[in-house]
Amino acid sequence: MASARSPQLIGNMNASGMGLQPRGCTIGNAMLVRLGCVGILLALANVAHAAALRASAEPPLSGERLGDALRSYLDGREVTVEPAPSAALDGNLPPDQSGSVNITLRRSRGLGEDAEVVLVDGEETIVARLPGALRTEDLYRAAALKVQALLQRRTSVAMPPPAVGVVSEWPPPPVPVPRDRFVLDAGLAWMQPSDGLAREALRLGAGLRLGNRWRLGLGTYLEPPQSTTSQGIDVSSWEIPLWLSLGWAWHKGLWESWLDAVAHAAIRRITAKATGIVSTSDTTLSPRAGGTLGFAIGVAPGLRAEAGVSLLAVLADTRYRVDGQVVWPAARALVMVELGLAYGVR
Repeated sequence: MASARSPQLIGNMNASGMGLQPRGCTIGNAMLVRLGCVGILLALANVAHAAALRASAEPPLSGERLGDALRSYLDGREVTVEPAPSAALDGNLPPDQSGSVNITLRRSRGLGEDAEVVLVDGEETIVARLPGALRTEDLYRAAALKVQALLQRRTSVAMPPPAVGVVSEWPPPPVPVPRDRFVLDAGLAWMQPSDGLAREALRLGAGLRLGNRWRLGLGTYLEPPQSTTSQGIDVSSWEIPLWLSLGWAWHKGLWESWLDAVAHAAIRRITAKATGIVSTSDTTLSPRAGGTLGFAIGVAPGLRAEAGVSLLAVLADTRYRVDGQVVWPAARALVMVELGLAYGVR
């Protein structure tokens, strides 16, 4: 009996095993199908999330440079450079294309040198302002950083997108402070020698920035002539000082401060007249050297108000004598206080 049942049991077991194997294959295939569907959905979601970017810029701004900056700061995003927006379109915005994000860089509609980044994705429009960006050499970098920030905030669940047509209130990315290489300055100077008459002058100069903190300056002072009477002799004098300076800015920011090493070469002419003596004149060169402590603060884009105090030593004897009498004293030192404006150009 046992021997007769064994083949039957074995056959039943084999049949049972044959019946279980197809069910396992069916369950495994279903799981693979589900996982494949999930992967496809995730891939589609990523493609939808990483929509193609269409970049354009209003003349004279460059759409190509904007596209290069976007590709550098938005890794993995497809960026297509479009022609400049037509003036006939409302607000100069490019037409919408399904599945893409339109980005336009343009000059701000208000006054000043601000730029605007306009982002349109078919559902909403975001206008973000870049204050003073048109004056910087990193305009396109700042625009790319702004687009990067806008896209990150739009995809964040914690930060809902702004309403359609509302100007973005998010703070713009930090715009590099422009460094004006060439500087033109003008101002007034009050000069007080250690011996002699005080005088005023008009200061004119130009400067060149050397790196981030050094600067080189060159200019002149325009002074009115002076006259006095000494021991019955009428003496008149005029001079034209030329100055050269090399300075180092020890503080930079909202306000600046610097130390200058200054050298003067003053061309002076003195004339003496009196009854009973022959009129005499003499032209001399008076060298001076010293230092200046200066301060500056910005009052407008590219324009700064400056103030400085200088102490100079006179390196030559500038006394003037007539018949052995000193009729024009020689100052050993000169104190100067200066106020003026400086304008930076690129």
